[in-house]
Amino acid sequence: MGRKFPQRRHGAERRQTGSSDSCQSIRDRSYAAHVLCILGVACKQSHFDSYARSAEVIAKEFNHQLRIVRRSQLSEEIGSGIYFGGMVDETSAGLNPARYVSGLAQSALRAGASIYENARALQITRTSGRDFQVKTNRGDLFAREILIATSGYTSNATPNLQKKIIPIGSFIITTEPLRDSLARELSPRNRMIYDSKHYLHYYRLTPDNRMLFGGRAAFFPETETTIQTSAEILRRDMIKVFPQLRDTKIEFAWGGTLDFCFDTMPHAGRSDGMYYALGYAGHGVAMATYLGTKIAEAISGGPSDIAFANIAFPGAPLGLYNGKPWFLPFAGAYYKVLDWIS
Repeated sequence: MGRKFPQRRHGAERRQTGSSDSCQSIRDRSYAAHVLCILGVACKQSHFDSYARSAEVIAKEFNHQLRIVRRSQLSEEIGSGIYFGGMVDETSAGLNPARYVSGLAQSALRAGASIYENARALQITRTSGRDFQVKTNRGDLFAREILIATSGYTSNATPNLQKKIIPIGSFIITTEPLRDSLARELSPRNRMIYDSKHYLHYYRLTPDNRMLFGGRAAFFPETETTIQTSAEILRRDMIKVFPQLRDTKIEFAWGGTLDFCFDTMPHAGRSDGMYYALGYAGHGVAMATYLGTKIAEAISGGPSDIAFANIAFPGAPLGLYNGKPWFLPFAGAYYKVLDWIS
């Protein structure tokens, strides 16, 4: 909230419309069963004040209403006493991304698509005319059009894009199932919840009453080591938020890699003759669906009015980046300092 858009107001309005349309594109899919409403919680008084200012600006500029929750009212939303207030987006929602991806895949198969799993693209080259040859670890493919939608896993198969994407890890733990009374105490309204830090946490109850607790405990992409280390950090942080879970077992831990651009904005367009849609910064469930739909329309000869297609796509300052994020430890330290002083 409160992010400054990099172009004039009409450009910001266009991208706000794209953001709203992206959420609607999820609601239109019947297999995207979701949990209603997202709650942001303020870790400091200054963060709560920022929430209030953001709500005013967003209501005025985009006619989108956000509800401010004062600290005295917050117990109605969350069973934790460490926060200074919150902000509820009544029109937002969350879903099970694995079920959603499965639903998308089944829809694609019914429409005649072929899906090849575990086929890593190693090299993409132009053949005669407009066609491309894609070398994979399972054989070669030939295509007239290509969409690069590789998120935090963008590789040197597309080096020009790899140099503009920062892969950052995000990690999750889940507890054993909680008794009903404890689950209701922790999240009385069963919201999707996120906090206001740069080194943020996000959490919710699962349908079987587990607490799912995630965050950027380590900035590096997921490996067995970073998952194990992050699980220990996340458990410690979860107990700070919910001391009620001090004796609760952690049964699952996993991680994934997100894609950040240097301006923290999503980007879509064409590079080296190929379409791309990248840079969701952890908000890709809706936006990737929306941009994928728009690019499919463009490939099919339809309108190509893509909200994020005409903004500059910056790389690293002075070109000091080749796709391998050597600076992540420094970035992590920087954001921890920001959380401390903000």
